[in-house]
This record gives sequence, structure tokens and C-alpha cells, in this order.
Amino acid sequence: MRRMAIRSFVALELSDEVRERLTELLKRLRQTNAAVKWVEPENLHLTLKFLGGVPEEQIEAIVEALRTIAQATEPFPFTVKGVGGFPDLRRPRVLWVGVEPTPPLMRLQQIVEQAMERLGFPPEERTYHPHITLGRVKAMVGLEKVRAILNEYIGVTFGSVPVKHMTLFRSDLSREGPTYTPIALLPLSQHQFSVGE
Repeated sequence: MRRMAIRSFVALELSDEVRERLTELLKRLRQTNAAVKWVEPENLHLTLKFLGGVPEEQIEAIVEALRTIAQATEPFPFTVKGVGGFPDLRRPRVLWVGVEPTPPLMRLQQIVEQAMERLGFPPEERTYHPHITLGRVKAMVGLEKVRAILNEYIGVTFGSVPVKHMTLFRSDLSREGPTYTPIALLPLSQHQFSVGE
């Protein structure tokens, strides 16, 4: 019997403070009734690597690789700031809130990318652009109101998120939308590494 693949991704979770602020923004955006599939507040996160369908027997190797990375990474914060769209806000397919690409964040993402490539996952072709997805645009209807709201947040800082662990999530798709369930929480290093260690 063929085993089911587990749709998975590696992500950093948000602080309650940032999630609350983004929830308020989403509430305003929903009221526009634009043709956008908005992300549920509990599903907001910063993706480090989307893995797609993963054979069940490979999950353990992924968790081990991520644990090794986490134990060698010191906790760091990232700042959630600004808004935008892919490819742009004029004709967006995806609407997002920005994350400042600091060296610790970009280094962690790159190490995760390389580790997953060694396990057989194809590398992302596009340059990593850290962001938190707010919604996916289904049609251009009603986007003027959405743009007007987002323009108020161009330079706004939503807060800082202290990163203390990475999470491997499974994503189950349904008509109501995706449900994300943590498979493993990987705590970052709890001590300072000295040179030569």
C-alpha cells in the first residue's frame, strides 16, 4: 500500500504581540470584501523552507537535520515591518507583511536550505525574501480598497519576534483552508558559543 506524503514546511512562529497587530490589520482588510483568500491569524508564520509532500519515513531525517542546525544557532530577534505584494502592489498575486533580512535570519534560512537540499529537496530558485503571507489574490476586484489600507502600513513596524525555536509543520488542505500542525519544535542553542568550540 502506498504511503501518504505529508505536506510540510519549516517555519518560525510569531510572538503574540506581532500576531495581534497583524490580526487587526487582517480584520480591516477582510472588510474590503476584495477577492482575496486571507490567511487565518493562527496560521501566520515566517516560512524558512517549503518542503511539499514528504514521505513519512523521511520525516525523522528532516527533524534530525533541523535539530542539529537549531543546536548550533543562537536565539535572535527579527523585525516585522512594512507591507508589499508579489510581484508588486499594482497587480499582486500575494500580499505580505515584510520581515527585515538580518544576517542571523538569512544565515539560518540558507543553512536550512542547504541541509534540505542534501536530503533531496530541490533548492528554491528565487532569492529568499523573508515575509509573512497575508493573503492570495484570486481576482483584481476590490483591490483599490486593499491597496489604500496597505499604503498606510508601508513604513510601519509591527514589532520584534524573539526566535527561540524552529518548527517543522504539517499542512493539511481542505475546502475551509489549510490546517497547520507542528510535527517538531526545535529549540535553538541555549548557550553562547566561544571561538574554537
